[in-house]
Amino acid sequence: MVEKTFVETPEARNLISLKTAAALIDVDTKTIRNWIAAGDLNGYRINGRLLRVERDELLALVRPAVLATYSGGAA
Repeated sequence: MVEKTFVETPEARNLISLKTAAALIDVDTKTIRNWIAAGDLNGYRINGRLLRVERDELLALVRPAVLATYSGGAA
């Protein structure tokens, strides 16, 4: 059984709903839930019920890695 990563947090930080998160990066809400279940993204329970994710953490997860440019000789 996969243990889900949920963190109780009293402060509102920069948390957004799963629906908003999914729309922001153009994926289904199930994808966001799967990332939380896999431990790739932290899920935050608000009032013990509502599930939220941190906007900046989500964007960092999906941000493409910058490739280093090769400045050597001819290709």
